[in-house]
Amino acid sequence: MSRILVDSSVWVEMFRMADFPEVQALGRLSQEGLLCTNGLIRAEILSGARSQKQFDKLNDLFSALTLLADPPDLWDKIAKARYRLARKGFQAGIADLIVGVSAAYHRKPLWTLDKAFLQLKVVLGFELFSIPKH
Repeated sequence: MSRILVDSSVWVEMFRMADFPEVQALGRLSQEGLLCTNGLIRAEILSGARSQKQFDKLNDLFSALTLLADPPDLWDKIAKARYRLARKGFQAGIADLIVGVSAAYHRKPLWTLDKAFLQLKVVLGFELFSIPKH
């Protein structure tokens, strides 16, 4: 059963940097079936492919991940969270809110490199995932 929602920021960094420190952990967690995605993250990553061959390879990778369904009241949750964040002086992007709402709704820890999620987690109540440092 999938446990960890991996944000686009982690995937992009992994594809961009051959020596990305968490690449081994990402591969291991993927092989163990512990990773999941949502429609937005999938679309962000696939749309960044530079060739049909790369698109097909990414599509195969993401097709193997559990795809989280959008919450039935996604847009209401986004509006409420964005309102609450704005009252705290923080402007959140809609894409980040979609990811945060998905993590909270499905009770999946979110693995991200984007610091904006530190604010979002306070309002939405999801956990952040990180690889333990040895």
